[in-house]
Amino acid sequence: MAKYTLEEIMCGEKYNIESDVFMDVFRLVEQKADAKTIREQLNTIYVKHALLTARKMIEEGDSVSDIPELEPPFLCEEGK
Repeated sequence: MAKYTLEEIMCGEKYNIESDVFMDVFRLVEQKADAKTIREQLNTIYVKHALLTARKMIEEGDSVSDIPELEPPFLCEEGK
């Protein structure tokens, strides 16, 4: 089990979301997609690769080291 920073996940050797996104965009360019289509799909492509990476990290027992632990917000306080 290893811990990775967000930078290592985005551009590192084991997990490299940026490279995967670039390759998907490159495929769109090869298919002669126009710039508007590429811009519209870019967020979806990032989310797709972030989810695939998250699944791979879970399967391999890896985690993100630089995300703080957050407590869920409470909608109402007790006793009020």
